[in-house]
Amino acid sequence: METLSHPYRPKPWVMAAASALFGAGAFFMGHEAMVNDRGLIINGVIHLEPGGATVFYWCIAAVCAAFVAVGIPASIVGLLSSHRVTLTATEISAPRFGFSRKPTVVKLSDVEHVHLQVVQKHRFLTIHHSGGKLSITESFLPSRAVFEELCAAIVSRAPRLPKG
Repeated sequence: METLSHPYRPKPWVMAAASALFGAGAFFMGHEAMVNDRGLIINGVIHLEPGGATVFYWCIAAVCAAFVAVGIPASIVGLLSSHRVTLTATEISAPRFGFSRKPTVVKLSDVEHVHLQVVQKHRFLTIHHSGGKLSITESFLPSRAVFEELCAAIVSRAPRLPKG
């Protein structure tokens, strides 16, 4: 069995674009909060007085700013990271999350089951093993084909998983 090894990191241009978009949102909502003198009606159901609307705008601005605070380091990680996902005949290793310094290594003999999850067209393979779980995110791999190859190889190589 050949060893599969692929870069595993966020795509820097996606993270930079998302950071720019959320930065613009934070700026716009912060400005709205500073100059607000009106109430707000949300979906015709929630009615906020001017003070409540201002608090709402500040909260949205803060959430947008938090996304920027995560997106900028993720862009840098995407450019500079040497993280890889590696599958051998006996184990898989991958970072537990994007900012991990060391990869998590799971013996394929410890894999109890795998679960493919789709959230808003984003796919994640969760590997449940005796020590916990490890998730592989499709968007951190070079392509959809690499993700599919990796998923199939894990299923075929893990001895405790049903084949076929």
